[in-house]
Amino acid sequence: MDLEVIGYFSKTHGVKGQLIIKADKDFFIDDVKAVFIETPTGIAPYFVKTFSESNNGFIIELEDIDAVEKAKKLIGKQVRINADLINETEAEFDWMGYEVIDKHYGSLGTVFSVSDNGQQVLVTIKFKEKEVILPLADDFIEKIDENEKKLFFNAPEGLIDVYLTDI
Repeated sequence: MDLEVIGYFSKTHGVKGQLIIKADKDFFIDDVKAVFIETPTGIAPYFVKTFSESNNGFIIELEDIDAVEKAKKLIGKQVRINADLINETEAEFDWMGYEVIDKHYGSLGTVFSVSDNGQQVLVTIKFKEKEVILPLADDFIEKIDENEKKLFFNAPEGLIDVYLTDI
């Protein structure tokens, strides 16, 4: 079985030996039946009684850890799970340094900032001494040349003009 670290035990929770896991990976919580923890004799499985998400991380209750004193011994230890339970999200594409070429305006400049507002990815370029923010919606992207780092774009009518006019 291939194991992968998802985080660590940060503190105890309650009086029955529950622990808080600070996780830095996304995983399928409902499928986790055991976590694996480094012990003096090697990596050992601890079977999960309950597992839930909270504002502070994940609250986990393990079989055989039924008191705060037992739980405290696990604080700071890395938590591993079966690697198959890790939710591998596709890595975000790196738009930094791409030249944006608009269908109507031609070369607008190079992407110097990228942000994600939760709805879509936004890139910022400097065009005619103004910052222009463009949404990377599939409808506006005509072509991407990864070798030349060029993004061929067709901005909606008026979008770029909004940034160029002085109010």
